[in-house]
Amino acid sequence: MFRSGPGPAVILFLSLLTQPSVAADVAHLVLELPAPDGPYAVGSKTLVLTDARRDRDLLVTTWFPASGKSVVAPYMDKRTAAEFSAEWKLQPGFEQNVHTHAWFQSPIAKNGPFPLVLLEHGSGVVPAIYTILAEGLASNGFIVAATNHPPDSLIAVFPDGREVKAKPYWPVDADRRTQGVAIGKFAEDVLVADVRFVLDRLQDMNANDNFWRGHIDLAKVGIVGHSMGGTTAALATGQESRISAGVNLDGSTFPGMNADVRPMDLRKPLLFMATEEHASNPETHAREYIGSESNTYYVVVAGDDHMGFTDARLLMSRFSKESPPDDRAYERALLKVELTRSLVEEFLAKYLKHSLAPELDVLVRVDRK
Repeated sequence: MFRSGPGPAVILFLSLLTQPSVAADVAHLVLELPAPDGPYAVGSKTLVLTDARRDRDLLVTTWFPASGKSVVAPYMDKRTAAEFSAEWKLQPGFEQNVHTHAWFQSPIAKNGPFPLVLLEHGSGVVPAIYTILAEGLASNGFIVAATNHPPDSLIAVFPDGREVKAKPYWPVDADRRTQGVAIGKFAEDVLVADVRFVLDRLQDMNANDNFWRGHIDLAKVGIVGHSMGGTTAALATGQESRISAGVNLDGSTFPGMNADVRPMDLRKPLLFMATEEHASNPETHAREYIGSESNTYYVVVAGDDHMGFTDARLLMSRFSKESPPDDRAYERALLKVELTRSLVEEFLAKYLKHSLAPELDVLVRVDRK
């Protein structure tokens, strides 16, 4: 078991590039996302939640255990895809050739209520690039709610045609510490506040909305975030009493944040997955956050690909404007994203469903120095 605090540290080193080759059974310019491995079909529904007190609208994409299949959910809308294509140099219209495993217009499965997982995106991206992770969680009996946080997201496109694009919320020309203070303030005042608001609204919907009523187990809430979303997830885990466990995928503190206090003690179960680059940084060693005693997991993934925890590298292996489809890049990306999904599912199942976590709790190396 991974331990934090005064106990022995435990770190799992996973070398993806030495795994056996995985055959890419995917035609060029078509990306079939890896199928979820749980017993449920996956439904999807997008919500617009309005926080009148803060004059703030939020798009929230949900994935959930579903009964039955109807209309296949698109990977992302055309305007979001166009923005993503320009930013990541992908072929126009790529989203039409990404095949998801989620369904619109499907009811929630009846044998709930199901634990809730909040999903927080990184800066300059959108919730859709975590579809593989979200579909996997939903198929295994979790309700997933992924909030788009403007202006930290690449773009937010609302049903009425409005769009909000990314813009810096820190002084661009300032020194790193001054920028870090501004980033920390935004995280606390906007991102964590968004998490609390979404939780409030889901709680209300679970009591009063015809679609959601009684399906969400609000006594079992986890949160997962990547990059800036990982920072958000860690902060919210420590501050929000309704959240029982958190997952941080390569999210850091910044100079000037939290009065530069490291590590931050969250006092709850935590899974921290980091790249080797992050873990080898002498300023952090990927230990910016620690969870409760005996329930902190530090996982170090070989390489320095920060975006490897998302769908992004799979998209680039198929739809890059600058290079032809690359099966080896696809294989490497698939290994990392499936590893991420597997460990996150195990961790959340352990702490929200009281299930076993054989990969996290057995395949480890104990450092007793």
